[in-house]
Formats: sequence, structure tokens, C-alpha cells
Amino acid sequence: MGYAIYRVVASKKPEKKQPRIGRFPRLLIYTLAVSQLPDLDFVPGFLLPGEFDQFHNTITNSLIVGLGIALMIGLGARIWQRNDFWFMFMVALVCYQTHVIMDFFTVGRGVMLFWPLTPERFEPMFKLFYGLHRSDGWLSIRHIWTLVTELGFVLFLNLVVHTAVSRQALH
Repeated sequence: MGYAIYRVVASKKPEKKQPRIGRFPRLLIYTLAVSQLPDLDFVPGFLLPGEFDQFHNTITNSLIVGLGIALMIGLGARIWQRNDFWFMFMVALVCYQTHVIMDFFTVGRGVMLFWPLTPERFEPMFKLFYGLHRSDGWLSIRHIWTLVTELGFVLFLNLVVHTAVSRQALH
């Protein structure tokens, strides 16, 4: 999702004018990183033996937390880099929230969408993604279906974005 968001946002700026970190545009690294922030909740479980999923898909998979993170990123960009608050806020918000929404549509125990207002886990009526089942181990054949559904969605989304950006460039 971070790459698709980058393509949409970058289509508004010529790539040569984008600041770079090494070979990569800084905006690309930013969108990829912020899109993964909701999964940082696995770190405490990773550090505790046998507790990998205890913290995963909990408080960081909240739309409210995403709003707070986007506000902090926007303010940080404004203070330290003199960047436009609204631009950085909106990009961070879209990157973070799309990850939470994708997790919402993934098979599992639901997502704490409105934490800290409620610790309740919410699930949709239908699922789009299979998700990982870590109890099967890292090399489970069931994880192939996860790759197929998520990569299929990402490829479809990037095709839509590529088509929209290409058409926009023609006008």
C-alpha cells in the first residue's frame, strides 16, 4: 500500500525535484515506513519467548492511534524539516489507516479499531485476506494463500494507480 500511495502522491511532483536518500526518493521510504508502523506491536511479543502474537493487532491497529501518529508526524515534519504540516499529516494518515483497514479485512481475531475508546475487536462481515497463521510455523503451505490474496490486491491496486497516474499525465 505504501508504494501505491507513493505513486499517487509522487505523480504531483516531478521525481527529479524529490529529495533522495541514496538511490531512493525520500517520499517512497517515508510512505513504505509509515505503512508498516501498525505492525510495530509485534516487537514486544518477538522479544518475549512464545508470546509472538500476544501484542500483535492490538493498540497500534487503531484508527484513533493512526490519527495521533499522523498528527505527531505532521508536527515533527513542520518543526524539524519546515515541511508542510498538512501534506505530511495527510500522507501519514492515509498510509497508516490503509494498513489498519487491510488488517480489518484479514482473517483473524479482529482489530481494535477504536482503542483507547474501547478495547473491543471489530471484524467485517466478509474477509478479503487470509492472513498469516504463525501457529503453523514460518514455512506453512497455508501462507501461500496469504501471499496470493495480498499480492493480488497490491498488484490490482498498483495497476489502478498506474492507469490513473498515466491518464492524469496525458491531460
